[in-house]
Formats: sequence, C-alpha cells, structure tokens
Amino acid sequence: MKRVITLIASGLILSQTIVISMASDAGNRPAPAVVVEKAATFSESSHRRYIGSVEAVNSVNIMPRVSGTLIKTHFTEGAMVKAGDFLYEIEDTTYRAAVDILKAQIEAQEATIKFAESEYQRKNKLLQSNVVAIAAQEQALMEIKVAKANKKRLEASLRDAENTLSYTRITAPVSGIIGKSRFSEGNLITPQSGMLVDIQQISPIYVKFSISERALRRDFGGLANIQKQAAVQVKLADGTVAGEIARVTLVNNKINTKSNTITMWATFPNRKHDLLPGSFVTVLLSSEAQNAEGKVTVMPSALLMENDGCSVYVLDQNNVAEKRKVKLGATINGRQVILEGVRPGEVVVVDGTHKIQPGMPVVPVDAEQVFAGK
Repeated sequence: MKRVITLIASGLILSQTIVISMASDAGNRPAPAVVVEKAATFSESSHRRYIGSVEAVNSVNIMPRVSGTLIKTHFTEGAMVKAGDFLYEIEDTTYRAAVDILKAQIEAQEATIKFAESEYQRKNKLLQSNVVAIAAQEQALMEIKVAKANKKRLEASLRDAENTLSYTRITAPVSGIIGKSRFSEGNLITPQSGMLVDIQQISPIYVKFSISERALRRDFGGLANIQKQAAVQVKLADGTVAGEIARVTLVNNKINTKSNTITMWATFPNRKHDLLPGSFVTVLLSSEAQNAEGKVTVMPSALLMENDGCSVYVLDQNNVAEKRKVKLGATINGRQVILEGVRPGEVVVVDGTHKIQPGMPVVPVDAEQVFAGK
C-alpha cells in the first residue's frame, strides 16, 4: 500500500513538472509573424482602377481681332484669371479716331436733317400760297428721307467702329489658369499673328477614362445606370487620393471597336486645383455611389468563419491580438465590407490567423510588402 501511494505521488509531481515546463516553453516562444493591413474605407480600396487623363472643361485660345502695337500686358503668366479680367491692351489711336470721325459725321447729318425739315416746312407754306410748284415740296421731302437714311448708315458704321475699338482691349472670356504669352509688349500683332495666350478652365475640370463594355455591364448593368451609380475618385502622381468624389457626367455615344471600350468623363469641382490639364491620374471607379464613404473593407482572408458568426483579429498598439465579432456587408471588387466591429485604420490580421489566439503578441508584417515581393 505504501508503494502505491509513493507511485501516485511521484506521478503527480511528474505531471506538474511537465505542465510547468510546457508553460515555460510557451512563455519563451517567440511571437509569431502574421500578415496585416489597415482596414480601409470604401473610397480607398473598393474600386476598380483605370488610367485617366485630365482635360479642361473649357480651353480658350486668345486671338487678336485687330492690328496694332501691343502696348500693355495686364496679367501674370501662369496665374489664375477671372472672366472679364483685362489681359492685353493694343494701341487704339486709329480706331478711336475712326469712332470720333463717325460721331462728328452723325452730328453733321443731324444738322442736315434739321435744315431739310425746315426747308420742307418753308416750301410747304409757299406751295399753299402758290409760290412754288408741288415738285419743290416733293424734292424737299425726299431730301429729308435721304438725310435720315444717311444718319442710320453712319450710326451703323459707328457701332461697327466702336466694336472694332473694343477689340483693342482684350479680356478673359472664361476663368482659369492663363498660360505663357507668345508676344511681349512692343510687338506689332495682327489677326494673322495667331494665338496670343491660352486659358485653361480648371474648376470644374474633366477626368477622361475608358472602361470595357464587359466591365460596364458587369458593374453597372449598362449605360443607363453608370451616371447614377458610379462614384469616381482619382489618385494623384504622388499616390495621394484626392478628397473629392465625382460623378460621370458624360458618356461617349459609341464603343471603340478596336479596344471594345467606351470613353467617359467625370466632372470634379477641383476646388484645390490638384488636377491640371494634360496630367495622367489613376481613376478609382466604384459602383457603390450611395453612402460610399465610411464603409470599412478588409481582405476576405481576414475572416474567421465560426458557428456563432464571423470574427477577425485586430491588433492593439502593442501588437497584441484581439478577437472581434464583425457584421459583414457586401463583397465589392474582391474586398469584404465590414458594417460593424472594425474601424477605419485599425490593423487587421489577414494571413496567419491559425498561429494566434486572443491576447497573444504577434509580429506584424505589412501586406503591401508581402504582395510587392510576389
């Protein structure tokens, strides 16, 4: 009996030693490496990418309409101008003189009309006294009509001369960024000189891109829906995403038979002037136009499907794993929408979830680095 008790006691001591040893090994085991990403909002990730080009809504070439010496330039090259701003001043002596001459001729013609009218009145009285023949009265009436017609002709010439004079002061027809002037002060310019400068209207501004007919029908169901459903953002050359969300405002009326694509234009307010005509951007196009911002998305590989729902692992600032229940939304362009449980910017484990348990520290590896190496 004593031997049995001794064996049992020895067994208990041995089992406790094994448990303590295993716990010690677990405590000394290095933290596992897992692949992570930051939970992104819809506008950052739930989209399809296309190459786009930026176009001005209006591109205006400023042309001279009269000849003369360029006296003054009233703008700073490369600056913003507003519609109606004074741009160029052309020497106007000849054109102003033409206006003054016509004004003087009109005054003289008005005097001629008054004289003709007085002559008519005088001859009308003489006719009643049988002093002159009726032909003299008719001649006086004709002279009044001719004088008035000449006045109308001169007034029309004056309007034309004043219009020509106005061309010596060139103003901006639209608001936008003005380019480099092709002529400096002192040059003689004519209507044949060509463009003086151009203005690119950039607020609002177009972003032009093309998508395949297949993508159009798959994502939007056809042309009828794209202008209602599409949300468009652009990624700039430095990789930042412009904050404005635009709509497709113009769709071409035919499909390019060579590429089987259709061209469309999205109109951006471009309030910060981030977009400039001629630049290339990455177009981020989504079919989820309604309530696009604020939807959190993650890679589907982050999901842990369990009997009581779905969970993901989220890391805190100390890289300790926390298991959270999440409410799922739709899958958009290969991304899983998370309606509840994860906030934008939180770090989510997307690969290696089998290595960890709640409360376990881990070594995070950025998913972009992992995928870039593949």
